[in-house]
Amino acid sequence: MITKTLRVPGAEIHYDVAGAGPLLLLVPGGPADATAFTALRPLLAGRHTVVTFDPRGISRSPITGDPGPDLVGQHAEDVQRLLTELGGGPVSVFANSGGAITMLEHTIRYPGVVRTLVAHEPPVSRYLGELLGDYPDIPAIHREQGVDAALAAFLGASGFEPPPAEPAAAEPTPAEIEQGKRMRSNFELFFSRLMPDIGAWEPDLGALTASATRIVVAVGTAAGTPAHTAGVGLAHALGGEPVQFPGDHGGFSGEPGPFAARLTEILDQDVQDAQDQEK
Repeated sequence: MITKTLRVPGAEIHYDVAGAGPLLLLVPGGPADATAFTALRPLLAGRHTVVTFDPRGISRSPITGDPGPDLVGQHAEDVQRLLTELGGGPVSVFANSGGAITMLEHTIRYPGVVRTLVAHEPPVSRYLGELLGDYPDIPAIHREQGVDAALAAFLGASGFEPPPAEPAAAEPTPAEIEQGKRMRSNFELFFSRLMPDIGAWEPDLGALTASATRIVVAVGTAAGTPAHTAGVGLAHALGGEPVQFPGDHGGFSGEPGPFAARLTEILDQDVQDAQDQEK
């Protein structure tokens, strides 16, 4: 795997390239960085050039200037800059959660640049219905009580299972200490800036349905959670049905083998479509 840095206005984007074949970009959600795809990436790199990255303000990709408004829009522009740096050409994208919001915005701004977008459980507030009224004001909790209280409220309201507690080590390694600092910083940005922008994002259904990009809205098996509910609502609004993937909101990490097989199945449809067009 090769790691590179792309300088963009107001930030430095660190990205990783592995494998060979058609370009496949993996976009993490919310406070997550490229390590979210550690288990999934090698299962795809045998058939694709897999690119992972840390979005602006997350982990290895520091913001170097004024953050400015509309972080979702900035993330979408960063994706376009990254795709240009990678040479363009047919590209497929898998994006999870808030990263799926980023890619839906990218599709509106740059229709047809992406061949297939698999948008996994995008938390589009418009489709949350009664769940939205019951959802706590996480940014306010963060402002008033700090990141730990906000994280606990976020996990509880979102229906996410907290990761199992690891046996306490006598002495954390320098790498573990650094990763802990990174994730805490990521959550600070997420709760204060990115989460409000994601919550306020509205889909342009006309632009999305008119785009040459094939949009596949995917959901996991945890029906009734906000992200699953929003994904189903968006799929219906776009005139289709959601495609089910193994596992929950983070199935690509919890069940990487079946998840990679399902994603490969979806992406292989592009190859079949191209062959049918040539006939």
